[in-house]
Amino acid sequence: MISPLQIDLRPNCLVARFPGLFTCLSWAPWNGGEASASVVANLQVGLNGSSAAASPAEDWEVLFQAHSLIPEETIGLMTAATVSAFANRFRFASGAWVHALATVGLSNARSVLDHADVELGQQTPSSGTVNVVVATNALPTIAGRIEAIHIASSAKTAAFRDSGVTSRKSNLLADLTGTDCLVVGASGKIEEDQCGLHTILGEMIARTVYTSVSEGIARCRKAEVLRSYNN
Repeated sequence: MISPLQIDLRPNCLVARFPGLFTCLSWAPWNGGEASASVVANLQVGLNGSSAAASPAEDWEVLFQAHSLIPEETIGLMTAATVSAFANRFRFASGAWVHALATVGLSNARSVLDHADVELGQQTPSSGTVNVVVATNALPTIAGRIEAIHIASSAKTAAFRDSGVTSRKSNLLADLTGTDCLVVGASGKIEEDQCGLHTILGEMIARTVYTSVSEGIARCRKAEVLRSYNN
């Protein structure tokens, strides 16, 4: 089976198009929370969130116009990672499918044991960031989508640990970055909500995310070595 998810790489933007309106759960900077969306747009900005726009709101407005996106149907992500180095995996079994894609930056890799960088009320600037999108034709309820976020987050951390990523703050083994975001988008066409690690659906979510993030880490490291060599 060919994935129904369409991936469109634009200049400084990675666009993932669902095959219709999907119910999404995320903490994305644009349309975070629970939202119906047809598109996830991953916008590449400079370190510390710098871009040609005067504000994040202007960034989104420019993005929507440039790529003919409907704001109400778009989940918006931001990253300073190179979106063209994205990695993705697709799996299909018993009528259910899962497609995961990830953009990976490691400039602010962190351990869950690290001390905070900012005080309450202060904004954390955009940095390398790991943005993960998981799309599936299952998970008809919010309970299933919450569990999917749990499984996908665990798979991402496993990829960090197995790749030996260390915190840029403490040099402890890293679990994630300080600005990660994760989107789960589901059509609910397949009435399967159980996605723990004993289930086929859980296995597909875990393996697609783990492999995508692992590959993204390898690509990010290679790019860092090349930049260091060129400098």
